[in-house]
Amino acid sequence: MWKRIVLLSAVAALVACGQPESGPQKLKIGYVINFMSHEWYQNISKSAIARAAELGVELIVADANLDVAAQISKAENLLAQGVAVLILSPVDAKALGPVVKQAKAAGVKVITEANPVPEADSYVGIDNYAGGVKAGEWFAAYAKEQGIDPKILVIGLPNFDDCRQRVDGFKAALDAAGIAHEIVQEVDGQGLKEKAFKVAQDALTANPHINVIYGINDDSTTGGMAAYKAAGLDEGALTAIGFGFEGTVGQTALTGDTPYAGSLAMFPNFVGGALIDAAIKLANGETLPDHYETPTIVVTRENLGQFYEVGPEPPFAMKMDAVRAMMR
Repeated sequence: MWKRIVLLSAVAALVACGQPESGPQKLKIGYVINFMSHEWYQNISKSAIARAAELGVELIVADANLDVAAQISKAENLLAQGVAVLILSPVDAKALGPVVKQAKAAGVKVITEANPVPEADSYVGIDNYAGGVKAGEWFAAYAKEQGIDPKILVIGLPNFDDCRQRVDGFKAALDAAGIAHEIVQEVDGQGLKEKAFKVAQDALTANPHINVIYGINDDSTTGGMAAYKAAGLDEGALTAIGFGFEGTVGQTALTGDTPYAGSLAMFPNFVGGALIDAAIKLANGETLPDHYETPTIVVTRENLGQFYEVGPEPPFAMKMDAVRAMMR
């Protein structure tokens, strides 16, 4: 799947008919997303496209659809089209080394999102371990305040390093807080609601005393919540913690009458724009840090309005200035 966004600058638009354009060639950026069917990447793509339009650059977006061979092939196609910057959300970070080397040999700058790849110029995104720590610290305080004796089901995605870090940070924060807790079971929900529902259903059948669900993304958490409800367990005794707050799924859970108490927000609409900003900086010869970190914070019903324009129903528009203010 290809989506080509060709955006004319204001200067180009004013060139008279029949006269050659004398300005510099438009900057061309290529982006191979790993999984466009997921809400997180839909929102990143939309915001990257909007930012590219605002800044007058050409952006070419391709979807690998979780196929690493397709991602490599589409990245090579973009290099053949003469992109100045290549952005990759890796399907498999370990498999992308050769294409990164190919890009660098051609003088093309490389940015990754979600997971770093060796020799890329910069990784744009959150610190996943630190995000897990924030989620764990928030929950430890919440559990003490609410008198919760946590019996926790973790719904992870261990195939991806960033998702493992989200779990590791969460556990470390609970240990550091000194709160009595038990990780009853860890399951692989593959980041998908249907898969998370099935593995959570099995875990809850074996361990009906579970009263906390922590998921590595909104689909994982809400899939676990649905399994809890389907099992006929007391939803009033459940606390669910999300990670990502990617869009409608998380917003609906947080603002509805559900056990979803909080989520580590990653602000995909901010990340998409940040990818374009970082790409332009690199193309202009600026040096970026190895990690171009984007902001995170735990959102709850109480603070949601600080970061989103809350309306009658999701999706809610992000307050860009409030998120940007968190950048270091």
